[in-house]
Amino acid sequence: MHREEKGKSSETVPWTEGEERAREAIERWRAAPGSACLLHGLPAAGKTALCMWLVAEASARAGVRVTAVHVGRASRFVSEHEILASLLQQLGEDVLHPPRDVLKLRSDLRNRLANGQDEDEPEVLLVLDGLDECVDWPGDARISTLRELGERVRCVVSITGDEGEARAWRERLGWKDRDVQLVEVAPPSPATAERRGIPSWAAAGGNGGPKALAVEVEHELALLERGEVGLEALSLLARALAPLDPEDVAELLEIDNVAALDLLRVYAPFLGRLLRWDEPVRAVRFQHEALRVAWEQRSAGSALAIEARYRRAILRCTAEPSRCRTTYFRRHASMHLALSGSPVASMLAFAEPGWVEAISAEALAYALIDLRRLRDRIGEEVERCGSLPPALAAALVCCAAAQGAAATLGDTEPWESTDADIATPLLDADAARALALLALAAEVSLSAQAGIRERALEIADRTGARWSSASALIAVAEAAEGERRTRYARAALEAARRSDGEDAPRALVVAAGLLPEEEAQEVAAEAIARAGGAPPAIVPEPGVSEASAVALERASRSLPAPQRIRVLARLLAGLPKEAKVRAVQEIERLWTPWCFESTAEAEAVAPYLSDALLERALEEVPVWPVHALGARLISLGREADARALVLRWAASSARYRADALLRLGERLPAGRRPVEEVQALFEELAPEERCNLIKEHPSASVALLGAEAALRIAEDCVEPSGSYVRAVVLARLVKTLPEPMRAEAARRAVLAFEAAGADADVLGDLCEAAPWMSPADAARLLSTSLFDASGTPSLAGVFQGWASVAQLAGVFRRAGGEEAVLAAADEVAFAGRWLRGVE
Repeated sequence: MHREEKGKSSETVPWTEGEERAREAIERWRAAPGSACLLHGLPAAGKTALCMWLVAEASARAGVRVTAVHVGRASRFVSEHEILASLLQQLGEDVLHPPRDVLKLRSDLRNRLANGQDEDEPEVLLVLDGLDECVDWPGDARISTLRELGERVRCVVSITGDEGEARAWRERLGWKDRDVQLVEVAPPSPATAERRGIPSWAAAGGNGGPKALAVEVEHELALLERGEVGLEALSLLARALAPLDPEDVAELLEIDNVAALDLLRVYAPFLGRLLRWDEPVRAVRFQHEALRVAWEQRSAGSALAIEARYRRAILRCTAEPSRCRTTYFRRHASMHLALSGSPVASMLAFAEPGWVEAISAEALAYALIDLRRLRDRIGEEVERCGSLPPALAAALVCCAAAQGAAATLGDTEPWESTDADIATPLLDADAARALALLALAAEVSLSAQAGIRERALEIADRTGARWSSASALIAVAEAAEGERRTRYARAALEAARRSDGEDAPRALVVAAGLLPEEEAQEVAAEAIARAGGAPPAIVPEPGVSEASAVALERASRSLPAPQRIRVLARLLAGLPKEAKVRAVQEIERLWTPWCFESTAEAEAVAPYLSDALLERALEEVPVWPVHALGARLISLGREADARALVLRWAASSARYRADALLRLGERLPAGRRPVEEVQALFEELAPEERCNLIKEHPSASVALLGAEAALRIAEDCVEPSGSYVRAVVLARLVKTLPEPMRAEAARRAVLAFEAAGADADVLGDLCEAAPWMSPADAARLLSTSLFDASGTPSLAGVFQGWASVAQLAGVFRRAGGEEAVLAAADEVAFAGRWLRGVE
């Protein structure tokens, strides 16, 4: 077998013995089961040549789709983001419309590879040459994008190192021993290396290897006049993440471009054994990664001084307009700071509007890389601190806002058209900022609340008239007083009238409760007409304010009896005492068999049933839930009848009976609860069914099963949705457990949330458990969840919605106290800088 030598496409050379043995092993792997192959060996042993051969050979085959990346500084692929984006692009994905954060790239590629290919699609072969040269590939196998490979997906990875290092990479990639074949590429003999023109340092025995060559070059430069400049240039190049242009060298040495070019030319004869560049001098780099590593190690004593040069250059770069930034520093500045463990404050420039600019999709993609590195540094500091100091709270919100702004810009693509609608999503973000401030205000002392609340109202004063969200305007109206309250309520009314959404009638109902009494009934009547008189559309669920309930009760008096009785049922909880009595009396007059069409309506009425109506309701149990009727029987002193009711439905499923007994048993005195019956029913259920019952009835479960048993059932929940259900159950149990057990349950809930992949659906319940979390757990939860867990990235989503500042406000309090909440509020207010042009 022959291969083409790199740079010598017109001639072929024989494989070395080590390459030939490795090639034969690869061919055996191709012919046998097993999804992965891991090449390893000393530097320059031939791993890249084998990868190139494999790519060429597989590409020539029908039915194979090859995706390959040569990882390394020379090829300008040193970050995980760049590697994943390239692989997805080769698989036909458009990763720039919109630009994607690395978390999204991981998810997309993981799904693509794990699902495999259909039978009528070509096999996929991934080749990642030199993956160990990626400077930020995750060390945690749980988030490896290559962890699961589908049936028609195969992967080859090469790394520099011995078998032990190869095994470590196998673990890092999440591969099982049975699924991966390790293949060593042995170095050539000295004679073969000489005959082939391979550098002597790469041969077996190595002639001292790259380190010896570095020592020789160092001695030669030391003898030259101003040789220290050449030494410093080499040290700068050794820490570069890509080839450096003369202008990059000039920036680092703080000299002009002409002087940098002259310097490289002067030292070219002495550096040619280590470096490679084009003529005339352009991008400069080490000839091989092993030589770069050797010089980096050789110059370790000057590492701090070199890092300082990079930091100064980056500081100048971030202060420059985008048109003045060199390509190298625009792409790699954040990585230099992240790798050197720079303070978070030094990286906040990447979260400024001047850096996250809507110039192009590619520019936004690089901005997202920078922001992810900033976010990771914040996470590292959160772990180190074990809490959330005010500076980190502000930095976290600042970074999330920039991520959200980049996502919104990527969705609207203003660089593609001057007609792009950027104003609408920015107005939505302004409304969300106001809601975030109101949520944060609820987490501080009374003396600080007014100031934060006023900031929210000032936002509404400036742009509220143009908000499309009636619910946002209602929220600020509820926080306001006097004329402001009425003004916001009327703005909400107008927004609801403009809306064609299904929730418009509900918004009208809520707005009615915020208006003067003389207007409220008219608006309630408008809501009824808008909903077509349908009770679920008028009052989707019980819980409207008293003023809204009163207005709606009056406005609905003209409805036909079947609709009227259902509206009254939905309003009962909100009506004042006298109006409630009249409503119950009217319900009794209007009652007809099966008049309620949902269990929600029946449950709302059940606590007010008279003996006569209760008997009638018992005949309609499919609509009237057993637990609600049983609770009413108990409240009337008819405990035996309540038990008999449950027994009457004993033929139902174990889950149905367990559900009813849990709800009923909680209302009974401790000594008379059906503990044994519930425990027996739980034994009949599958683990996930048990967990789901505790999820729905945490308080009753603790009361009847016991705190320890409820926790044990939650921990025993298994797939298919075990991690998610377990996290929700643990979070809901926290408030119902005895106080000494709550902190431990909260800790377990956070761990289960992380194991479930930070599912945003869990966050609502998890936030309720925040008061019992440790500050360290709360801070980590914020660091991993804010914006990242939302699933629908946008600037508005940073402040309101799932995984937003508003939802996580209580977690801010727990993680860093009132000071963290105030710092977050300051940053939410400061985020208005992303909205210039709409205010």
